Parts: sequence; structure tokens; C-alpha cells
Amino acid sequence: MPTPLLSIEQVSKRFGYHTIFQQVTFNLFPEEFILLIGNNGAGKSTLFRLLSSLSHPSSGTLRFNSCPYRECLPEVRSNVAFLGHESRLYPDLSAMENLHIFGTLYNIPKLEQRTNSVLDKVGLVIAKTLPVRTYSSGMTKRLMIAHMILINPKVLLLDEPYTGLDTSSVAWFQAHLKQFRKSGGAIILITHQLDLGLELADRVLVLHQQHLLRDVPATGLTPETCSGWLEAP
Repeated sequence: MPTPLLSIEQVSKRFGYHTIFQQVTFNLFPEEFILLIGNNGAGKSTLFRLLSSLSHPSSGTLRFNSCPYRECLPEVRSNVAFLGHESRLYPDLSAMENLHIFGTLYNIPKLEQRTNSVLDKVGLVIAKTLPVRTYSSGMTKRLMIAHMILINPKVLLLDEPYTGLDTSSVAWFQAHLKQFRKSGGAIILITHQLDLGLELADRVLVLHQQHLLRDVPATGLTPETCSGWLEAP
């Protein structure tokens, strides 16, 4: 059995007296794709903030390559990429300038060459010198994806990544995720577009009523089945 890229061991998160979730435990292995589902407010995005080291658990342990997060935060932040709802882009700067700042923070080698390559992958080369504030929502999402690709991470945490993407962009992104897995990377996806998630997923995790209620193989599952789990009392 390979070493998990991420290990989540009895993790709980509380804000004051309010418990978001408790005693969540699972592993994420290389080349694995997990679809994480749950109703709004179940704590999916909060879990992603913990896994990306933007927040800390109230109890339990997070590990990257068997190393506790608190002992290897620089390694975690270089290898775990989080694509969330906030763009974290500088709107008055161009795509090139945004990626250059981001790449400098991560000490990306051959940054200009790498930046052009990434922008070509996401189809933004023609608009790379335009201010980001002039971008459509789909272009902005593609630039957010470019940020993620630039650091060459081992783990992708994707929170509703398909929002704003047109059909061709979704097809490209699905192909990119397949290739990322083949290269040894691992992915956890949150999406309401369950058909797209199940197209790639190996496992489905269900976060419901403060607990991880299911951790099951994705083979043979349908969006209707997954939605039904969320309606159960």
C-alpha cells in the first residue's frame, strides 16, 4: 500500500460552541480522485481550508506524506493547491503580472517560460497582457486554474471548479485532471455537478450532519443515488 499523500485522523472543527464536523478520518493516495459531497453548510469548504493549511483543526491530526502539518507547513503549501470561490487575483494587473507575483512567492524556476506555458494551457495567451478586471467570469476561472497549475502541486483541492466554465473549457479541464492523476497527483473535488465528478472519481465521501457518513467506491454510482444520501435524515 503506498503512503497516503494526505491523512486526516479524527479531525474536528468548531467555532465557539458550534461544531462544524467531528472525528473525520480518511486518506488520500497518489493517483486517487475523491468526490466530496454534502449539503450546504455541511463543512466541505471548511475542511478544504484545513487541508490547505488556511485554518487549523480544533482537534485531530492532518498529515502530508506522513508528516504532521505543524512540522512541514512549507512543504504542505508548496504541494497542496486549493481552488476556491475567491480569486485572490489583482484585478488591475494582467494575467502575466499576476502569475509572476505568484510564481515569485513560490520560487518557481524559469518563471517567464513556465508562465507562458501555463497561460497557453488554459487558453489565455491572447489576453495575457490585459487587466484581469476586463476578464469574463470564465476567463477569471481559467486564470485561477493557471495559478494552481503553476506551482506543480501533488494535491488539488477543487471547490466548485466548473462554475463559469463553458462546455469546451470543462472538457479541457476534465482532460487536465485525468493527466494530473496519471502523473501521480491526487484530487479532492467538491461540486454540485455530480455527473462531472462521478466521471472521474474513484471514491465518494459524504459529509452529513457533522460526520463523514460514507466513504464508498464510485463505481456504478449515479448522481441520483448520491443526492438521495443527502436527503436522508
